[in-house]
Amino acid sequence: MAGASVLIIGGGIIGLSIAFELAQLETRTRITVLERNRVGSGTTSKATGGIRTQFSSEANVQLALLSRDRFAHWQSIYGGNPRFARIGYLFVTAGDRQAAVLRTGALEQRRWGVEVSLLTAHDVARLVPGMATEDLRLGTFTESDGIADPGAATSALESACRRAGVEVREGARVQSLLLDARGAAAGVALQDETTLAADRVVVACGPWTAPLLATIGLSVPISPHHRQVYRTGPLPTWPSTIPLTVDLDTGLYCHSDGGAVVFGGGDRDTAPSFDDRPRPSDVAQLGEALIQRWPLLSDAPIVHTWAGLREMTPDDHGVVGELPDHPGIFVAAGFSGHGFMQGPAVGLVTAALVTGSPPPVDASALSPTRFRLNQRGHHGTEQYVF
Repeated sequence: MAGASVLIIGGGIIGLSIAFELAQLETRTRITVLERNRVGSGTTSKATGGIRTQFSSEANVQLALLSRDRFAHWQSIYGGNPRFARIGYLFVTAGDRQAAVLRTGALEQRRWGVEVSLLTAHDVARLVPGMATEDLRLGTFTESDGIADPGAATSALESACRRAGVEVREGARVQSLLLDARGAAAGVALQDETTLAADRVVVACGPWTAPLLATIGLSVPISPHHRQVYRTGPLPTWPSTIPLTVDLDTGLYCHSDGGAVVFGGGDRDTAPSFDDRPRPSDVAQLGEALIQRWPLLSDAPIVHTWAGLREMTPDDHGVVGELPDHPGIFVAAGFSGHGFMQGPAVGLVTAALVTGSPPPVDASALSPTRFRLNQRGHHGTEQYVF
């Protein structure tokens, strides 16, 4: 068995962020990132790049604040340019119940350090020209949030990892995790039948995390769900820059992309599936709600559609930490659509946990120990449940 001290499975923004931060903490440790295809070609490449701090839990808010700061100072930390633009993030609703939720959420978010403003329908109309706002009850806006380029960020992180001495191996398909007699991390077996030894393994492969953990008899509630995004052709009447805007009543969102528009949403409740192929017919499901909120898109030509997977957990929080009963095996996955925006912070937190250092923010709410481990089932599989 050829070995490395730490193996990180997954070469998206999460895995690369962890590798970079580990290299800062353990300069003499061999760190290897194993990516099944090309670096950044998985869920990171399908992200739309939104970076927001409006969350309903303190754990997600603190991760988002820390990540946003890393995006803002990216060049001095990692090198390269993720093209982070503070275009702002806006949530709107026409419903009384959702408006109450937004008001309560804003109070909590301010207490946690988020600078969030409450907007009237008139305020929203001035902020987002061309949006239908007459029926809106409330908007919440964070001016310092924004958007970044997932491809540029991943490329910069890969370069930073290599400069820090991290080995990044593409086309390395991990077949299974390996345990020693105590149930602790021993390494991984690759699809080409080679093995790599390590006393610490970090599983950060997004939607493919649960199947990989199943190779050691664990079932963790991280499930893949189809998501789809659309880009229009140039729209001369569309504002050149608007906040990334989310209609909470429908789940639809949109933002400017040069002279075009990127939009999507409304697909959060899709059935679990590893099918990440575009579904052209799905745009019809968005039609009426989309045009009702953004009339300017009624005649917009769709020139590009892409799809990917969103790995969801039952409580919309990532799973970050060491697995109980399996020393040396760590998980950093299940971010429920927030992986790109939380990636740099997750890297810091996970690296701290792997090295036994104090994490920069309290991420105990993301620990795998929040799940209860059932007794082994009839097929010898342990089940994590709430």
